[in-house]
Amino acid sequence: STATISGSISVGVMDTGADGAKAGVAHLGNGMNAINIGTREDLGGGLRGGFDSQIRFNAQTGDVNSIGNGNALFHSINTFISGGFGTARIGKIVEASTCGMDPWACGGGAALQAGVGVSALTGALAASNAISYTTPTINGFSAGYLTSLTGPAERTNERETLNINYAKGPLMLTFIDIKGGTNTAANGAFGAAISAPADTPTKNQAVGASYDFGVARLSLVNSVAKNAAGVKTANITSIGATVPMGAYTILAGYNKAKTGTGYTATEANDTKIALGVNYALSKRTTLGADLFKAEAVNAGTGFLVRARHTF
Repeated sequence: STATISGSISVGVMDTGADGAKAGVAHLGNGMNAINIGTREDLGGGLRGGFDSQIRFNAQTGDVNSIGNGNALFHSINTFISGGFGTARIGKIVEASTCGMDPWACGGGAALQAGVGVSALTGALAASNAISYTTPTINGFSAGYLTSLTGPAERTNERETLNINYAKGPLMLTFIDIKGGTNTAANGAFGAAISAPADTPTKNQAVGASYDFGVARLSLVNSVAKNAAGVKTANITSIGATVPMGAYTILAGYNKAKTGTGYTATEANDTKIALGVNYALSKRTTLGADLFKAEAVNAGTGFLVRARHTF
């Protein structure tokens, strides 16, 4: 078999614009600060097997930043079999997400989920005790399903993620439906106590689309969350644009959020705009800077300068 190691680090200096806040070193984009280890083996007859894993770290301190019940070393780790039928996995698996509709690709920076405010990001958590299946791509269409299997004695509302995608030419479409709370609690503030895993029949749905016009790529995503009673708790819409200009890339985003049970928490509603630029020093090293403004309680105009290196 063949083993590969890859990863990246993304870190910067950010001022969130919150009242009384000061600029400080910022860990940017959880998946952007990670080490990936995987293997691939040709089993013959068009079949392949192996495993994928990811260790996430805090770029500020070097501490573990992988989601789990405790200080989990691996954010995800699973074995798979793939072939003409698709791909089947078992273990701890990262679910599908709408990251592809974010001009910052969920890489932190002034991406619409960073700084101050709420995000249209749906999915991207890691479910432990899970199995998943992804179909092959046929005429641009593909789909995937993930579910956790911890047993009825432990959890009633198992995490389930269904995603349907279309990608052909310049057009990309995605639909994501998530049911159940997460079955792995996130690490706290790097050493803080871990909360119990959620076990609630919550729901989250998102639809997204993007189109590459050549001179610019535009994207749109809408995410709606409901609580256990079926009442909407969030309705978030994001519009983004990516404009390549040689070594430079211009990034722009607009985010509108309505939050709170029945949208009653109007003070939490947030409109956020962000503008950024990336400069590629090489294929592996990129510098960037962003400005963003959030209209919410204890929010304001923030800035960020950042650097990312991949290997």
